[in-house]
Amino acid sequence: MKIVFFIHYFPPLNSTGARRVESFAKYLSRMGHEIVVVSTAKSGRDGPITEPIPPWVRLYEINSRGLITRSKAPTTAQTIPRRIHWSRRIKQRLMKVVGQLLDPRALFPLGITSRVLNRRVADELASADVFVSSFPPWPMHLAALAAKRRFGKPWIIDYRDQFSANHVMGGVWPFSAMERWLDRALLRSADAVTVISPPMKTYYDALHPCVFCIENGFDHEAIAIARTHPRERSGSFPVIRYLGTIVRDAVPINFVAAVSKLATSTSDKEHLRVELRGDTRLLEEHIRKTAPHLLNDWFIFLSPVSHADSLREMLAADALLFIATSDVSSLSAQGVLTTKLFEYLASGRQIIAEIDEATLAGRYIRKASPNHVVSRDV
Repeated sequence: MKIVFFIHYFPPLNSTGARRVESFAKYLSRMGHEIVVVSTAKSGRDGPITEPIPPWVRLYEINSRGLITRSKAPTTAQTIPRRIHWSRRIKQRLMKVVGQLLDPRALFPLGITSRVLNRRVADELASADVFVSSFPPWPMHLAALAAKRRFGKPWIIDYRDQFSANHVMGGVWPFSAMERWLDRALLRSADAVTVISPPMKTYYDALHPCVFCIENGFDHEAIAIARTHPRERSGSFPVIRYLGTIVRDAVPINFVAAVSKLATSTSDKEHLRVELRGDTRLLEEHIRKTAPHLLNDWFIFLSPVSHADSLREMLAADALLFIATSDVSSLSAQGVLTTKLFEYLASGRQIIAEIDEATLAGRYIRKASPNHVVSRDV
């Protein structure tokens, strides 16, 4: 079978959002399926450009005219910025009001309908057996819908997060109502739906008759390779690591308070070290305001690294800090099961999770080992 994926988060972009479809592509190709990916061109404002293009896919990056374009040159460890591009910070602020409707990839679907759509891409779409689009962002679904109407192929719509009624990226009324309308309009044309967790399936079961739950996980081969190239430890004191982005709704204030309490009870500055890699500026700002004495000695803020290096960082840590915008307030909040969670579990390191124990992620961590800490209590 020939499967065409429409997705924004895909190599060479370094993002946890890319892992799901990247793993689908890898293992489906081993089963004998032909994999094509139609995507957007990436730049530094999307995130670090560090990942190799998988050899088991044919990747086409196109623009809004349907012409072949290219992502910017790969970034190196020395040039990866610690903070996300200013345009993404503006977008995050706007999302509090308009939700996910205002998206910089909104013109991407026009490339699929273009009369000058690249001939190779058009031939790939015409000979495909099925289209699969993965959200976020929502224009990938619109691109797949355009391809379905133009080439007459079945379409599977995949959700890594909820589109409508999203607990983090949902806007205020009337934009939230517009998201619900658009989500339902897209679903009416989809032949099947896949989601990442049971709570998310419950939500989309009410909107579509054919919904399947395919949870995220970890690539055991990537973990095995990381184990063969271990990261050397620096110092004899315990190291807790966090890798990723700190968002406004998930600043680990209780964890910071616990470290501050520990710091005031000991004179040993090397009693504990917390290393954070990625866009963690919100946490850094919180510490500067509430516990500046923790900077440099207790909390160390570092630049992101490639996915392979991040796995080695996980394996070399004594413990891993897990936070997520997950609670029991809605199906969207309950349904958060990130790839990072499963990679943390696969690493075998102790997990310190500042998250509600009643959440799905909290229950998974608690079930995995009695040594893990799942709490919001200082």
